[in-house]
Amino acid sequence: MRFRRGIAMAALAAGLLAASACSSEAEGYNEAGLTSYNSGDYAAAADSFGRAVVADNQNPDYYVNQGMAYLELEEYDSAQSCFDSALRLDGSCQGAYRGKGIAYMEAERYDEAVDAFNAALACESGRVSDAEYDILLYRGETQMRGGDYAGAIDTYTVLLETKGEESQLYYLRGSANIGAGDIEAGTADMDQAVRLSPGDYSLYLNCYYRLAAAGQTDAGVQYLQNALTIADNTADSHKYRGMIHFLLGDYSAALAEFEYVQDSADVETLIYIGLCYQAQGDGERCADALSRALEQGGENPDVYYQMGMCLFSMEDYEESLDYLTRGLALDGGSYRREMLYMQALCYERLDRFAEALASFESYVALYGSSDELEKEMAFLRTR
Repeated sequence: MRFRRGIAMAALAAGLLAASACSSEAEGYNEAGLTSYNSGDYAAAADSFGRAVVADNQNPDYYVNQGMAYLELEEYDSAQSCFDSALRLDGSCQGAYRGKGIAYMEAERYDEAVDAFNAALACESGRVSDAEYDILLYRGETQMRGGDYAGAIDTYTVLLETKGEESQLYYLRGSANIGAGDIEAGTADMDQAVRLSPGDYSLYLNCYYRLAAAGQTDAGVQYLQNALTIADNTADSHKYRGMIHFLLGDYSAALAEFEYVQDSADVETLIYIGLCYQAQGDGERCADALSRALEQGGENPDVYYQMGMCLFSMEDYEESLDYLTRGLALDGGSYRREMLYMQALCYERLDRFAEALASFESYVALYGSSDELEKEMAFLRTR
């Protein structure tokens, strides 16, 4: 997720726990849970918070904390149960409503998520605090995901009016305006965003991606070209400039920029290096860069997909299928749809027609069919 979830620690920070033996035991479990949560061990955190609940089942913060750990584990039903328990103890528990909103959002139940965030906002009266800013950001993200661009525009406008001019907020409202079809208002907001953060390469890239996704690639390219005028010679600047040159189709220039960071290249940079070589028809170097990415980052569905595509272009269908299957075993990441389709093509090229048909049928069940796919499956049924 883009925004940090975080755990509500108000009760602990304010020292509100009673000094009974039971509360002392519960506090110890809660502190252990916070330590595990902050170190990224969410299963251990959920267990510790659960022990805190058993030791003291009258403190809503323990339920909220356990729910937040379940959110990180993507166990949304368990998270909702924890938040509901907190609300039974305290009907105005802002952290519980916030948590319910996040759980609904991740489960793609966007209307219910907005209702929960609104309930969280209603728990606080008076000045807008950091907690309310956070909830408004989540509400805006939910509205964007659910296609309620008008609602998102209103949310980000409220944030701009209450928090002041911030580059991120202008970018987010610009994205909402573009989603609503108002390209002029969207680019005006994005222009203001880059004026406030003129040296932020990632912002220029995000403006490009948002406009390109809306079919406004030419307008997006202008942001890429403007980013190349940034006066910066850091390692990060070479990485971003390489990415920009790749998106502009200048693969030699991209590789020249990446040359500066070859020895310290991260996984993302190595993927781009591989893609540059693939675009130039150099499959061997592409595969080498992607192998380095896997060595450095471990199992990564996005890298598996790119490796599968590279090997497919080299007509090594057996190896391509292996990487695609590994990627799908990790849920496919952001390329699950493409991976499932390419898996079917690999089976077909290997004359494994029954498996190819099964993969295409799985693809159609998830993503729908087309005339081309129907013809392909009809052909496979005859083999």
